Amino acid sequence: MLNEVLLTLIFGLAIGFVISGVVSNVFGLVTDGDSVFHFPVTSDARRLAMIGILLFAGPHILFRAANRALRVGDWPPAYTFTCFGLCSVWSFGVGFVALKLFLI
Repeated sequence: MLNEVLLTLIFGLAIGFVISGVVSNVFGLVTDGDSVFHFPVTSDARRLAMIGILLFAGPHILFRAANRALRVGDWPPAYTFTCFGLCSVWSFGVGFVALKLFLI
């Protein structure tokens, strides 16, 4: 029983981080003005699409910000480690949903 819970936790985190990293790169392409894939936000529907992308890209973006803050030291350590924790929980949520969708 404990093995299944641990495997679910590990695979949920890993899958969530991978999905988040891929979607984060897509978000970078979509928001870059010089990119071929630039997606200007001109309506509410497009704004909602960008929020949807950010829901999946958020853990990776938050992890990069916390990692930069850890190296530079411009945030208090409590903020930095709270961001790492939030990023892990958010990533697990994304990964767990993906696991449940594909392992129905």
